[in-house]
Amino acid sequence: MQIDAAHLGLRRPEALARLVDAGVGLSTTIHPTVMRAVTHLDVTDEDISRASELIPEALLSAVRA
Repeated sequence: MQIDAAHLGLRRPEALARLVDAGVGLSTTIHPTVMRAVTHLDVTDEDISRASELIPEALLSAVRA
């Protein structure tokens, strides 16, 4: 899954920093505002559900601020 933070007015470094603060790690892409969400074998369904909640919370907090 790709996440584009451009419509929130965020560049990738700021978006990634907000996500790390929330406990979520995403991968970078060549695009300046796009990140990728990938999983590994040790990532559980619960981990994915929690990340799905944390990602919008972390990124939308920039819009509300």
